[in-house]
Parts: sequence; C-alpha cells; structure tokens
Amino acid sequence: MNKTDPVKSNQISSFSFDEQDFANTVKEFSPYIHSVVSSFPERHREDLYQEGLVALNAACRTFDANKNVPYEAYLKICVKRRIIAAYRVMKKNDETADIDLNEISDPVNIEAEIVEREYTEDFFQNLLEKLTDLEKNVLSEYLADKTYAQISEKLGISEKTVDNTLVRIKNKIKKLFGDE
Repeated sequence: MNKTDPVKSNQISSFSFDEQDFANTVKEFSPYIHSVVSSFPERHREDLYQEGLVALNAACRTFDANKNVPYEAYLKICVKRRIIAAYRVMKKNDETADIDLNEISDPVNIEAEIVEREYTEDFFQNLLEKLTDLEKNVLSEYLADKTYAQISEKLGISEKTVDNTLVRIKNKIKKLFGDE
C-alpha cells in the first residue's frame, strides 16, 4: 500500500508505517532536514541531523489525520522543533560530547512525544483559527507542493494574490512563534 498519497490527503486516520515507508520518508525529507541543520554551527550539524531523523520517525508514528493537520507540515514542524531543542541543549553544555543523548533523543520517551504532539496540534489549531478561508485553501495547496500557477488556477485567483496570501500566512506563523 502506498502510504504517501492517502496520508498527504488526510483520507485515512491511521496507517501501518514499516521500514521501507520510513526509508522513503527519510529520502524525501533529508533535504529539508539538511536545510534546517545548515543554519546551525558546523560542529553540531551531524548530531542535529540525527536528531532530525529521530524526530521524523516519531512524527511518522504519531501522525493522526483526524486532527486535520497536513502530513508534511506536521513532520516538518516536529523535525524543526526537535532540532532546535537539541541545539539548545548542545549550546547550553557547549560541547556535544557532554550531551546526555537520553535527554534529547530517546525514541521511547513517550511523554516527550505526547507533549511534542500536543504542542504541534495546538500550534496548527491556533494557526487555523487565525487564517481566513482563502488563506486555508492557499496553504493547503502550497503544502501539497503546488506551484503558484497551479494554486492560482485551482482557486481562481491571480498568482500575485497567492503570493500575498502566503506572505500573510507566514506573518501569522511568525506571530504565533513569537508568542512563546
């Protein structure tokens, strides 16, 4: 069963995620993880990349389509938040060798996963409450990797409107992150 298409479209609420599915997801999300990690000091990048993979695995296992959160967006925010949290620990300890890996990368740490999942769900719920119908539609299409032209055609709006709408969405996301 190809899990990518039904999960991305939120047509199913749970699914079996095997090693091959995870390998495909890693292949698809590896460039994203590398791009997030690239903004951190080089000496931490390898460890942060590993943290990104742990977060990706946890996000794949905890995704719930019934929460109306886009699959890719859920994975991306889980990965990014885990990398940021790991970097904070690394920075605090000032040496990657002194980090207690159980503190930041224990994949069995269910409590941390639940907190991360709840935060992510709360974040998306807060974001969705702040978005207009047009913004929700544009965001949905954008997260489905549609081009501005494709979004414009599907929603019957100009590409400039798509661009302006995405700028407004990004500003709302920045405000949500700023409220922490």
